[in-house]
Amino acid sequence: MIQLIEGAYAWSAFNAEKKFNFNGHILRTSEGTVIVDPVAFSPDDLSYLEAAGLKPDALVITNRNHVRERESVLRRWKIPTVLHELEVPEAGVSPDKTVKDGDKVHGLVCVHLPGKSPGEIALYWPERRLFLLGDALIAPGGRLRTVPPEKQDDPAALKRSLALLRTYDFDHLLVGDGDPVLGDAKTAVVAFLNQGA
Repeated sequence: MIQLIEGAYAWSAFNAEKKFNFNGHILRTSEGTVIVDPVAFSPDDLSYLEAAGLKPDALVITNRNHVRERESVLRRWKIPTVLHELEVPEAGVSPDKTVKDGDKVHGLVCVHLPGKSPGEIALYWPERRLFLLGDALIAPGGRLRTVPPEKQDDPAALKRSLALLRTYDFDHLLVGDGDPVLGDAKTAVVAFLNQGA
């Protein structure tokens, strides 16, 4: 586990088939600590958590494919699971709270980005100028792309959703799959979108 910027932490599990990292994140805001799309913790990750005083009090799942290590998280911390209301039918879990576009979880704004799946959300942290995306964009090797078209429920909707990112101010982009883009991330996203994505 590492701290990426103040209050934002990541840990990873390398996927040998896809040849990039799957990432879990923890965001510690002034209102609470949120764990997002958790992958398996190593003993060292857990030691880091304890040393850093990170005690999650909410679990956000960005999309149906990122339930990942939810059960092990809930065995360790009795915290509510948060999921977009449209993602519930296919996620295979019963959330404690459902959200929609614009709702907040500990100061993090839920941004609905349908297309890859109906209830995909991102988390926007205005104070840190940070966006955290699940699968709306991935970044193997730090290079932005979408998941393959056959993995997208509605490619046209995803294209419209990604265009919304132009309207936000952000410097950092964290992704569920691949590597983060730290610093000048909006420029990278706009350049990717201008290629016709």
